[in-house]
Amino acid sequence: MNYKKTSLFLLLTFIWSWTFWLIGLSHLTEEITQEAIGKFLVFFFTGIYGPTVSALLTTVIFDGLKGTLTLLKKLLIWKVPLKNYLFIILLPLIFVLIGIGFYSLSIGDIGSFDKMAFLSIPTVLWAGFYAGPLGEELGWRGFLLPEFQKRFSNFKSAILIGIIWFVWHIPLFWAPFGTLVSGETITILPVVTYFIMLICLSIIITWLAINSKGSVLIAILFHLSINAGIALLFFPELNMDFKKVHLLSSIGILMFTGILIAKNKLKTSANNG
Repeated sequence: MNYKKTSLFLLLTFIWSWTFWLIGLSHLTEEITQEAIGKFLVFFFTGIYGPTVSALLTTVIFDGLKGTLTLLKKLLIWKVPLKNYLFIILLPLIFVLIGIGFYSLSIGDIGSFDKMAFLSIPTVLWAGFYAGPLGEELGWRGFLLPEFQKRFSNFKSAILIGIIWFVWHIPLFWAPFGTLVSGETITILPVVTYFIMLICLSIIITWLAINSKGSVLIAILFHLSINAGIALLFFPELNMDFKKVHLLSSIGILMFTGILIAKNKLKTSANNG
């Protein structure tokens, strides 16, 4: 692992994202109005692209144009096993359905089922595409994962990225949205749950990436599918409590992560080009 290269990436990522987010949050210190939210959104979305921008800048500095093109080509790796695309679709659905099930058992009524909700899926996916996955995955799984793999096992690499991923999100805890902790009173239970969720998701995305020739596209699509929470669209009355459902979905995420670890599914090395 090139420590100077990795350190520069992390430094640039945190400076870029945290600076824009803190500026955005400064617009919300007095009163949360539509105008203030509009200003915050500009800085929020710009900050999200910290990992991707930093990955490109760092790669240009250390590896030149050739290395940068190699990094960008990871966005185009789509010829992967069909089962990986099925995982992208089915796993997030199952996780959220588990969350809905536990919500019904422990919190309250889940309301009616809206069979026409599928009509809104394209809009939700498009909105979610640039609001997270596109700004993050070229950095986390395209740049940082291969660097960590030079020094650590796939499992340790996934854990480290999960921790960094969590810390990177911290300023957004005080934002109206951006994480499952945002917009709520910050207490230990949701923060710890969110931490565990990101660690587990990092392990799952690492597993998918290393079995997809290091494809950043696959990482983006899974990240998008997780964020979209498609299953929740069919239960509109849960929209007001969607954060609790997503936090409860961590039970399914934790269970699947346990299966991956138990079966040692992170053995395979990625093809880093």
